[in-house]
Amino acid sequence: MRTLIVDDEPLARDYLESLLVSQSDIQIIGVCKNGREAIKAIRNDQPDLVFLDIQMPGMNGFDVVKAVQEDDAMPLFIFATAYDDYAVEAFDLAAVDYVLKPLEPSRLERAISRARDRIQAIPKGTLLNAVDNALGRGTELGPDQKQNTRKLTIRDNGQIQLVDFDDIDWVDAAGDYMCVHVGPVTHIMRCTMTELSQRLSAGPFARIHRSTLVNLDKVTQITPLSKGESLLHLDQDTTLKVSRNYRKAIKHLLS
Repeated sequence: MRTLIVDDEPLARDYLESLLVSQSDIQIIGVCKNGREAIKAIRNDQPDLVFLDIQMPGMNGFDVVKAVQEDDAMPLFIFATAYDDYAVEAFDLAAVDYVLKPLEPSRLERAISRARDRIQAIPKGTLLNAVDNALGRGTELGPDQKQNTRKLTIRDNGQIQLVDFDDIDWVDAAGDYMCVHVGPVTHIMRCTMTELSQRLSAGPFARIHRSTLVNLDKVTQITPLSKGESLLHLDQDTTLKVSRNYRKAIKHLLS
């Protein structure tokens, strides 16, 4: 993963770089000390992954993401912050993850693992869809998906996987693809979030964000936040943010 580090604090940049050296699949292609440098580097060097400090003078980390989110090649972002309250806005901008300062190596490793899974998943999904189109198979959600069954049909490596609704932990959207997370495995389907939401409506699923569905039976803890938002904690060390626009989806869990 071609990686860019963005932080206005020299010690923080050096410490993060020292932690990333042990990751054999990470290539640090640049280090930036402010938001304007970051935007220029992202557009010129097209990194796969950006570690982005949120609090920086002038243009903060969120401003950087908003500036490049319409670009053709937008990288994945892992936000770094000293304040947990920023987690809400970080997830609102579809961050892969966020890590709190001072950085803990084990927590950083989990964030990198999530980025690694996401980067590997999308090209695989693109390839499978190209093969399906060449063979005239169409999209993942075909007529068979309209049947009243609690299994999701997913094509994977030339095989058809039948995944029980109850085994799915959560789903997030990545462009035209849905990443279906089942334990440590991520399956990729080509469909819209609306289509998949309708398909999973027969199961214990709730849409908690414009790009996220969650199996409510997998939720082990809820952290209420301000303005009606919440964080859902699942097994597998996964934390998902409930947007205030979708807070009704978990209202019964809070009563």
